Amino acid sequence: MSLLERRYRTVLRLLPASYRAEREEEMVAAYLEYAGEVPDELGPRPRFGEIASIAGLALRVRLAGATGAPRYFAWGETVRTAALFGLALQATLAVAGIASALMLPPEIVVMGVPVPADTLVDLGAMVDGVLWLAAYVALARGAVRPAKIAAGAAVLWDLGYLVWEAFPPPQLRDPYFLLAALPLLALLAGFHRDAPPARRSWWAALLPPVLAGGIVSLVNTRFFAEIWLGGDPARVDTYAAWMGLPRLLTITILAAAAVLLIRRASAPLLLALAGCALLVLLLLVGTMVVSYGTTTDAWIQCTILTVVALTLAVTGWRRLPVLDRLRERSG
Repeated sequence: MSLLERRYRTVLRLLPASYRAEREEEMVAAYLEYAGEVPDELGPRPRFGEIASIAGLALRVRLAGATGAPRYFAWGETVRTAALFGLALQATLAVAGIASALMLPPEIVVMGVPVPADTLVDLGAMVDGVLWLAAYVALARGAVRPAKIAAGAAVLWDLGYLVWEAFPPPQLRDPYFLLAALPLLALLAGFHRDAPPARRSWWAALLPPVLAGGIVSLVNTRFFAEIWLGGDPARVDTYAAWMGLPRLLTITILAAAAVLLIRRASAPLLLALAGCALLVLLLLVGTMVVSYGTTTDAWIQCTILTVVALTLAVTGWRRLPVLDRLRERSG
């Protein structure tokens, strides 16, 4: 076996074993024929384009569409559902942020972001929110490419804002950037050409973020403003402990987990929500380390998220082998 052939076979190990068992020899022969005779002394290596092509194929096989193996289809649905959850969260925050900024007095801080006193809402935050809302609605409606473009632009905007505000530099470690970056990665990885998306109605696409964002903004405007302007530090601290962004996410995930477990939801839904719970746990721990320090409320929330994530992950894992009906419904 030549050095180039060994290296091709090493790269092909990115593919699942079952896939290699059927097609490895054919693929190696095709690559070697295209490369021609190259002596080992020259240290030949697979081309970058070939490696990228194999990596893309491995991703499509492991995150399969409806025609793939049931287990790989399940993992694909998990990633695609996680992308939808992540974009829905960003869309909800966008609606809540814009609505709260329009309704709150200028001295109030909304979710850690001061509302400028001279404008109703910051133009940059408005653009970012509109991009996230457009990305979610596009994905929910089945328009994957516009969703990727809008989400990618929003992440670039968020990254640019972090870099611009990175004085002092520790702000570059802002854990909230994960809320933007990870859903985009899930969107890019899960929605490939072999995975046609589900198309939802306009009501199903618009109602969740608008309703949830409206509730969050209402809570902020009706209660937080009153507590803040009332000048009671103890009530402000208690409110902030459970109504800050990670804490709101904790309550939301706990409620969603209860609904999915009671309704005996499919493995992809459970595993996707487990991933979201782990992300929020990471955000909460990162916030504790970077900013607020540890509190009893924070430890309670970390415990809740850990238990919820483990419960969802174990239950979802046990339901993975019984996904033939799910694949048939998507066919």
